[in-house]
Amino acid sequence: MDKKYTAIGIICLIFAFGSFYFSKQEYKRQAEEEARRAAAEDQNPVPTVTELPDVTEPSTEPASTEAPTAEATVAPLLQAEQPTDTARAPRSKEQLFHLENDFIDVEFTTHGGAVKEVALKKYPAVQGEPEPYIFNKGSNLPALAISLTREGDSVEEFAPVYEMIRRDEKSIEFSLEALPGVELIRRYEINSAKEGAAPYLISHSTRFVNRTPTIYNINRLFVNVGTAPHTESDPSDFLLNFGYYDGEDYETVGVSKFKGGGFLGFFKGDPVKEVKQEVRAVWASAKNQFFASVVTPETPGVGVYVEPVELHLNGDEGKPALGITGSLEIDIGVIRPNAETAVNMELYVGPKEYARLSKLNQRQDFVMQLGFFGFIGKILLSMLLGIEKIVGNFGVAIIIMTIFIRLLLWPLTAKAAQSSKKMAKIQEPLKEVRERYKDKPEKIQAETMKLFKQHKINPAAGCLPILVQLPIFFALFQMLRSASELRFAHFLWINDLSLADTIATVAGFPINPLPLVMGITMHYQMRMTPTTLDSTQQKIFKLMPWIFLIFCYTFASGLVLYWTMSNCFSILQQYLTNKKVDPEEPAEPAPQGQGKGKRRKLKKPPKK
Repeated sequence: MDKKYTAIGIICLIFAFGSFYFSKQEYKRQAEEEARRAAAEDQNPVPTVTELPDVTEPSTEPASTEAPTAEATVAPLLQAEQPTDTARAPRSKEQLFHLENDFIDVEFTTHGGAVKEVALKKYPAVQGEPEPYIFNKGSNLPALAISLTREGDSVEEFAPVYEMIRRDEKSIEFSLEALPGVELIRRYEINSAKEGAAPYLISHSTRFVNRTPTIYNINRLFVNVGTAPHTESDPSDFLLNFGYYDGEDYETVGVSKFKGGGFLGFFKGDPVKEVKQEVRAVWASAKNQFFASVVTPETPGVGVYVEPVELHLNGDEGKPALGITGSLEIDIGVIRPNAETAVNMELYVGPKEYARLSKLNQRQDFVMQLGFFGFIGKILLSMLLGIEKIVGNFGVAIIIMTIFIRLLLWPLTAKAAQSSKKMAKIQEPLKEVRERYKDKPEKIQAETMKLFKQHKINPAAGCLPILVQLPIFFALFQMLRSASELRFAHFLWINDLSLADTIATVAGFPINPLPLVMGITMHYQMRMTPTTLDSTQQKIFKLMPWIFLIFCYTFASGLVLYWTMSNCFSILQQYLTNKKVDPEEPAEPAPQGQGKGKRRKLKKPPKK
């Protein structure tokens, strides 16, 4: 029977490993198939900017000299027509302008009067190369571009050609005459600050100036948040999503929503083309594993619109990469005669650094997705960054942080190690109890508890340290895979602590040494730890290190490094506990007839 259960456990282990590996291959295949299907549906090349007529033709009837008050007299503004080949006018050539400080280089386009790209000067696109990482690269839709709702609730870009009317070192303005006497002025400004979130902030305002005697209705506008691309260190795109904060909770729409993917091939749903929701949005973001764009309007938005996009990161060559974009819906209202309405907001485009995002004061640090144990993750991140400033290497900092955490937990884990040592001494009595009462499980339980009480063993002492460490492990898991500081951080043979430490690939399968070391140390640790489980349960329990190996095999090497060092610390602690000479145990209860309260002392072995 033992061999049967062991064989079943091994088969399940192999199945889980195969499912985990091949589901990732299926995920990539689905992404490529989706890209091919989208390309087949679109027979024409994708234009760089959606070609829509700028605005509806103004009425030829003379405007009334009096300001109308009836609702029926309110004229629509910024309403795009259905595009037709005859109605299209040739668009002016796109003009690009730049504003920059020590941290960002912002490129603006006259097509939409918005942010085309943002280069992050402090973050290279490729490790060892000088070119900076460019946010929104390859996207057809500029960040902060205006979109409109058309028939059927679809959202279309409103991208007429603006005119650049004013520019200095830190600000720029674009103008568009939407209708005779009605002007749109879009202004952007950056600053030279170096602390907090300020270096990555772009202040923006869109003013609707009405110099006519007519009331114009501006239907709800959609302001694009930006486009986030796929990252190599997040192969399953778990952290590629659009999110918004409603004042209480942070909600996300993942890219998997548009693929209909599930978990390990299960729980699949039907893919969708877009997501449009009526929600309160204090701010909205588009992000991947390390970088994010966050739009925070002066007045909370009333809805969001999310869709996937194909990014041509290498021009027309190569396969398009899948990204995600979205827009924040803002209710503008009407513009009264000879008046103006302004929409103000801030755009953060930069790294997912807690120290910067927390300075925005509207809980924008939620984009880091530190999880349920986020408060622990923030403490560990601060500790890690502080140690790294001293030692100059994140790998060494993780090791020192691990030692510090284990020293902090030493009193608790020492009791667990001592309990394991005592457990080893009662293995033979426990075996005799199981053999004597093998057909009486209740009697086995009672006699086992009697042995625990007699030898002062707490059966929960071994589980408690694990329960305490699990929140730390989960907090580290979320923190290490989201903190942009670990991107391209090296240690020994590891080139990037945010990636698995792959040293070679055999038949498409990555060879990662550090998870193998983690599995070996975990296996040896369990061998040193006695248990009261029966032989069958022990064999299944011994499969745990290899199950952990499977699920941690492609994790960020920084996280695996922590878990490996923690295992080594546990082995050292158990070894020191086993070498320690315990004080003489109390005598066993005296047999009946030798007097009440008397005990016979344990005989010492004779000296050789």
